[in-house]
Amino acid sequence: MPFDAAPLDRQVLYESANEPRHLDIARDIYGSGVAINWGGEPLLRRDVNQNLVPALASNWRMGENAAYWDFTIRENARWSDGVPITSDDWVFTFRHLASPHLDNPWTWFYYDIKGIQAYKEGKSGADEIGVEAIDEKTLRIWGEGGAIPHLPALMAYMAAVPAPRHKAENNPEHWADSAEGFVSSGPMRLLSWEHNQKLEWDANPYYNGPHKVGIQRLVQLIGAPAIGWFNSWLNKEIDYIVRLEPQELAQVVNDTELEKYLHSFNNFQTSYLSLDCLKPPFDNLLLRRALSHAIDRTPFCEKVMLKTRIPAFSMLPPEFPAHNPELKSVQEFNVEKARTLLAEAGYPNGKDANGNQLVLEMYSRGRDVLLEYIKDQWERHLDISVNLQILEGSVWGVRRADHSMPLYVGEYEYDYLDPANLLTRLWKSNSANGSPRHAWKNEKFDELVALAGREIDEPKRFALYQDAERILVEDVGGIFLTHSVVHQVWYPYLTGFEPDKNGNTVFRYLDISRFRMYLRNDVDQWRS
Repeated sequence: MPFDAAPLDRQVLYESANEPRHLDIARDIYGSGVAINWGGEPLLRRDVNQNLVPALASNWRMGENAAYWDFTIRENARWSDGVPITSDDWVFTFRHLASPHLDNPWTWFYYDIKGIQAYKEGKSGADEIGVEAIDEKTLRIWGEGGAIPHLPALMAYMAAVPAPRHKAENNPEHWADSAEGFVSSGPMRLLSWEHNQKLEWDANPYYNGPHKVGIQRLVQLIGAPAIGWFNSWLNKEIDYIVRLEPQELAQVVNDTELEKYLHSFNNFQTSYLSLDCLKPPFDNLLLRRALSHAIDRTPFCEKVMLKTRIPAFSMLPPEFPAHNPELKSVQEFNVEKARTLLAEAGYPNGKDANGNQLVLEMYSRGRDVLLEYIKDQWERHLDISVNLQILEGSVWGVRRADHSMPLYVGEYEYDYLDPANLLTRLWKSNSANGSPRHAWKNEKFDELVALAGREIDEPKRFALYQDAERILVEDVGGIFLTHSVVHQVWYPYLTGFEPDKNGNTVFRYLDISRFRMYLRNDVDQWRS
């Protein structure tokens, strides 16, 4: 622990999950959201500059032509109950997560690993999964159908963590439904768990890895307090806010004292419109292009979202590997061009050949200011009509999966730092109906991302992904709207964060920042 840290029993109140829910840890490898972040350790992690660094694996190496990767589990790595962590745990983990008997919604995330998809779909056995124990500490993972150069990036994702065979094998669905059953592979140990309310953690006494925690005891709160998180932070009842809402940001930047505690960074998250490009009217490329040019993204980002967003014109955000700023012109705001394209599409002045006004149905999970803004933009600039349909969240999710919503806003935040995550995983077709999320299909795009996924030479890989993304943008598989900007606040007594290469001191959710932070001894003076 750093020399000026607070006492061991000091608690820090962590940020909330996005929504209250029961965290079914067993089904989602380890869990969903907050439980994974502290209790599980992936093979690798990313530092503040987004470089891969050792975590549960002390080293890793690429096999011939990147057909497989070997990972060496560090010596004396143990679960929080003292049982050694071995390569057999990892073999079990991938068989567990891909089991057709479990409803793991994230199995598709690992389909680039040999045999995962086939086993999930009941087409092969668990023993055909390409994850093998070379010895007690050496794990080998094979790619599906060839090279898998992005595997280390995938293995640095916070959810790519092992499941304890000695705990989960006999009770695969419910081994971790309570704090008593849960064991950690990472730096913290789960002490108590009040479902839908809070989790309490302390430092895992068996953890011997490189990312020991500065915070020795931690409380994670689920759901929001009656007065709201921001007011709780102002009252110094909690220590930091990981993401400010627009109105909260406005209050901070207009207060000279609060502004001292503000930290910001461009996040790798994209919002976009998903269209059913396989059915009328969105099978009309000219119509899709017209719609893409009729949205002025800048006022929405600056005046509505108060600079918590920036305009997006592609799927890959700025600073993300293979981001191509030249794509901005493809879907940029241009009313004259939009109206010309609309007429060429067969809807001059927003009407079809029979004089009927074009009516579009757009779906949301509740009130959405972005959809309301788009509705206004299209009706104003193109003279068309837009109906907003509000669905219950679970219904919305089902309809997205079966492609029965012709138009909706999608949003995706990166999971691992590789174009395969935001392009291949989301947009590559897996059937005649398109990808798992989007009713858009382009054979050339599919071919390019497949080639990129097996290309070992990084510049060539990124060039292939850029070619593929250009097809996605030009063919208007999606209309790209915004990238998020994260604004955070914390008091100076919460410290230990390291600045990145650009001098920014921020808390990125998927890197090692969480383990570096600690509380100074003057915390009580600040809180009083």
